[in-house]
Amino acid sequence: MPSLDYREAVHALYGLQCFGVKLGLEKISSLLACLGNPHHTFPACHIAGTNGKGTCAAVLDAILAAHGIQSGLYTSPHLVSMRERIKTSGRTVPENYVAGWVCEHLDYIMRNRVTFFETITAMAFDYFGHKKVGAAAVEVGLGGRYDATNVVYPRVGVITSIGLEHTRYLGETITSVAREKAGIAKPGVPLLCGEKKRAAVKVIGEATRCAGGSLHLLDEVVSVSQLKILPTGTRFDYRGPGLRLRGVSVPLYGVHNLRNVALGLWAAELMLAELGLRLQEDAFCHALKELVWPARFQRLKVKDGPELVLDVAHNPPAAAKLNRLFQRIYPSQRALVVTALAGDKDHAKFILHLLKMADRFIFPHVDFGRAESGSGSRDPENLKGLVKRYSPQAAAHVSPDMKDALEQAFRLAEGSPVVVTGSFHTVGEAMRILNIKA
Repeated sequence: MPSLDYREAVHALYGLQCFGVKLGLEKISSLLACLGNPHHTFPACHIAGTNGKGTCAAVLDAILAAHGIQSGLYTSPHLVSMRERIKTSGRTVPENYVAGWVCEHLDYIMRNRVTFFETITAMAFDYFGHKKVGAAAVEVGLGGRYDATNVVYPRVGVITSIGLEHTRYLGETITSVAREKAGIAKPGVPLLCGEKKRAAVKVIGEATRCAGGSLHLLDEVVSVSQLKILPTGTRFDYRGPGLRLRGVSVPLYGVHNLRNVALGLWAAELMLAELGLRLQEDAFCHALKELVWPARFQRLKVKDGPELVLDVAHNPPAAAKLNRLFQRIYPSQRALVVTALAGDKDHAKFILHLLKMADRFIFPHVDFGRAESGSGSRDPENLKGLVKRYSPQAAAHVSPDMKDALEQAFRLAEGSPVVVTGSFHTVGEAMRILNIKA
């Protein structure tokens, strides 16, 4: 195959979305076998959950790097650049590696109809093997049991939370979703769990025991308490099985995020022990203070404009947390919300949560590029109709694109915070237009 430059390689990768979403491990296993099974060359922590798994993974990765480990981080989806999904020690995978890898393997991928996510996962594991990472944090893409990442045999597993999502693939009840996510459980591997709902925890416990693993609940092992909300994040105390941190700060907000941070800290304790390394309190504190994890209630000041909040909430549980956090940070203000949602989400419940914190909405037309999977963008007119149905006094407008929506929002904000939310794609589009780095 002729050589490809980076843009051509990315175009080819996105073209694989025509193969849709296919849950199962056969194709990813075959592709990895052709690559020499690079996922067997590094110890991993495998992280599943409805919300918060990326935050947990980012915390773990930062702590591993702060202890001098060449770490790997695999997360999804991305905000601005596909390269964000694959990082080693905080650095994104180089453009020339992506271009060379795609050029070398695209023929096999096309002939075998390997999906976009399977391909990116294989590339990530191959890159980690190439970089000889000492450990990796691997975030599940969808579900757990049949997700392409479930080829790893981890040292530690994590389930952050359980909520209704991707019901077309994971089932329409909390227990069915929990069962799919618990599919990451492995024999002899501790599975850390931040979920509190009894029905979900029961299913996860049963699945873990059947797999020969052991389930450990966050609230029974770890203590985390919020001390103070700062302009730049949160100060908190943490006590885990082998580590105590007092008054440490992290540039994130909300009790829900602290639980995800605590899971990352706990996983780091166990991973470092597995690697035979001593826990260094100063390394933990430095990693948390310098953590870079954008678009999780990220607060920015627009030049000559309003305060901007970027949050990738994309389902009702995340929207509920966004509302609670907004009201905590801005107790006397209402937001102006700019949002576009994927077509496969529960739009009504999402909008109902946002109506508790906002009375002005702008719904831009955003091309999600995934219409064939049912997760292309929801018609903005439909979202506007939901707002007017539930809150006739609220203002709702449709905008032709994100650029126009942001210009309108900044012009109309009148001192109110502008919140951009609804999906990674929505927030990423705003970040691209505003030239905000991910």
